[in-house]
Amino acid sequence: MTQRDLFYKWLFYSLAGLLWVAVQQLLLNHMNFWDGVHPFVLPMVPIMAAILEKRQESAFFAIGAGLFCDLLMPGVIPCFYTLAFLSAALLSGLIAGRMIMPGFLCAFVCSVLALVLTDLLQIVFLSPSANFAAADA
Repeated sequence: MTQRDLFYKWLFYSLAGLLWVAVQQLLLNHMNFWDGVHPFVLPMVPIMAAILEKRQESAFFAIGAGLFCDLLMPGVIPCFYTLAFLSAALLSGLIAGRMIMPGFLCAFVCSVLALVLTDLLQIVFLSPSANFAAADA
């Protein structure tokens, strides 16, 4: 693949990611289902690159997408989305390379794992800062 083709490939991935960020910020953040719960699709952006590309390239894309989301939205800790997206992309690259052949099933499984991993990391980082009194229960 030539340098020009590589440039256009990663430009396409970046523009697709920007499209999903715009959809998240303009549409999905304003949908409330249960007391302020709204859909969150941004962990799936670096996952698609991780399934289709090499691990090193997709890791750099996940870091870039995470930094962009960290600058755009507040996280639980500084660089939360960078850590979450990078770990999800590395896990997805491992799954796509060793366990499940890349395709629809692999994309579905890796997307679900990315959402679960992001939520688990959010729970882990929120747990020490939560103060629950016995009277609240």
